[in-house]
Amino acid sequence: MVGTKTSFRSYNCSSWTARLSPVFLVLLAVFHLFTMEANAQPSNIITEIRQAFSSHKELSRVANYLNLGETEILQSLMNGQTGSGFTFFAPTNWAFTRMLPQDISDPFFVDAKLRQNVLLHHFVRRSLTKDDLLTKSELIMADGKSSTLAHNAQTGDGPVQINKANVNLEPIQLASGMGVIYVVDQVFVTPQEIDEAIRRHPAVETPWGPINPQGQTNNQDVESQTVVVDLVAEFLREEAAAAAGGHH
Repeated sequence: MVGTKTSFRSYNCSSWTARLSPVFLVLLAVFHLFTMEANAQPSNIITEIRQAFSSHKELSRVANYLNLGETEILQSLMNGQTGSGFTFFAPTNWAFTRMLPQDISDPFFVDAKLRQNVLLHHFVRRSLTKDDLLTKSELIMADGKSSTLAHNAQTGDGPVQINKANVNLEPIQLASGMGVIYVVDQVFVTPQEIDEAIRRHPAVETPWGPINPQGQTNNQDVESQTVVVDLVAEFLREEAAAAAGGHH
């Protein structure tokens, strides 16, 4: 008697499950899609810019800096965002190379304060067009400081400079429409800011020993220093040769 009752309940349960299986599969698929969407990383302006840089090897250095400081920079950008979109003035790799000392560790890599302050000064909290750059004389950057634009307002044509840096007026558009990038040939930073960052890291090792609080090194190897200088000179010669040959 007990065996019969158990068999009857098992039969009904199997029949009920069979009738609900199509509905259950649909619900399971919907739940799976919802979970995937919830776990997906939301897009933000920093990741959008880094993705846009993937096909621009000359911008790999600033892409690395943005990656290192993404959380802090994004928080600062969004806290003061009132406009539509963003504009980022992206310095080339050579722009960083030619303004940084050659005998120390990269201060933009080791000093988060310098990295964040300088990169914020390259952002504008609105998407700027080419016409904006050709008509405006001043921009308020994301750090609250102003930048000066220089151009020929009478002809309405280039070249355009921002903080004395040349601007490539061919924009790199972000795929999501969140903003635009303009490439510049200088970094918006002062030598004093670089010096202060170096002094904040006196233990940073160089090829000639640690940096002291005055930003100086001991045991300087003259031969090693000459090699660094020669490499820079060689780079400049290659750049000049490429420009003369029309391949710049």
